[in-house]
Amino acid sequence: MSWLETLFLQPGVANSVLLLSLVIAIGLILSRIHIKNISFGVTWILFVGIFVGQLGLQLDAEIGHFAKEFGLILFIYSIGIEVGPGFFQSFKKGGVLLNTLAMTIVLLGCAMMLIIQSLTGEDKAAMVGVLYGAVTNTPGLGAAQQTFSDLNNGLSNSLYAQGYAVAYPLAVVGIILSITFLKCFFRVDKAAEDSLFEANAHRNGADLQRANQQKEASQQTAPSKPEDNKPHLFYIFIGIALGVVLGMVPIAIPGIPVPIRLGLAGGPLIVSILISHFGPRLHIPTHTTKSANLMIREIGISLFMAAVGIGAGQGFFQTIMNGGYMWVVYGFAITVVPCLAVGLIARFCFNLSYYTIAGLISGAMTDPPALAYSNSLCTDQQSSVAYSTVYPLTMFLRVLMAQVLVITL
Repeated sequence: MSWLETLFLQPGVANSVLLLSLVIAIGLILSRIHIKNISFGVTWILFVGIFVGQLGLQLDAEIGHFAKEFGLILFIYSIGIEVGPGFFQSFKKGGVLLNTLAMTIVLLGCAMMLIIQSLTGEDKAAMVGVLYGAVTNTPGLGAAQQTFSDLNNGLSNSLYAQGYAVAYPLAVVGIILSITFLKCFFRVDKAAEDSLFEANAHRNGADLQRANQQKEASQQTAPSKPEDNKPHLFYIFIGIALGVVLGMVPIAIPGIPVPIRLGLAGGPLIVSILISHFGPRLHIPTHTTKSANLMIREIGISLFMAAVGIGAGQGFFQTIMNGGYMWVVYGFAITVVPCLAVGLIARFCFNLSYYTIAGLISGAMTDPPALAYSNSLCTDQQSSVAYSTVYPLTMFLRVLMAQVLVITL
């Protein structure tokens, strides 16, 4: 049995691959659990990784670091490829109003985190993790960790992931509770909301969505080529390479003692958005099938979650017992207050329909379970219009703000 003990307990290539694979597999099985259409999805991988780390099992340091960073790059790059084609269009017509409101949710969440941290004196790294757990945004967590590592000669801080893991579960529920509260508060009447949605088509993103649908329909009627069903791996990896180079470029900003970098999250995200948006105009075959892009994204997020969870697991429960349980309260406040505040503003200042507001909140919190819940309340997936309009900019802002917070704090 000595060889089996060595395989499980002695850090190395085989041990690291085994731990990553088991954590991901068990997490994916648990991700199938749904309670009233609510699921934590791949975040289960993080929870399983924390449990494994708490047991004392750890990855080889270099392998764990590579798995985390490369997983993050794949995940971020696939998101950029998906949102890139509609990124700049989201600022047109009704997209301006919705994106402004979504930006307000992002900034309010950051402001609340800073206020809570200054009042309570909680660890700054933990509070940044709580913030990104409270808004269910994994790319932001990755950006924060990677920026901290860049600023501290490769060191890591497990409090980012621990804060995220503690705040995340109640955040998923809190977003849906906020949408439900607004429904009761507005006394939603389905027929009236449908009429309001159509009346505000020029301001709620519906016109933009219809234009995009017509464009997609025209593209689908065009003759397909055999190569359209193949992922162009050359452009994927050259895009990642350019993103890494861009992420490492030092940018000097007056008042900040060290140059900042876009990092391994920001660089690939920007390059993937640009290459997916402008590629077709430059006759560059950047097309990636939905299934191929989804595969890249799921592999990336799974590696990232598993590596982060195992690394954060050591001492996790001790941290919770020593006051970390308050992070749940802080996270819930960061989740609910911005959602309710902007929801009320959107209704009483701009007279947007409830379905648009529900999609706006789901998109600003980058939370698919909330979108699924919102779509169950309306017809024609009206909430999806707002969600898809604000999602690209919100995702970019979440990653950017993570880096800004780590640098300034």
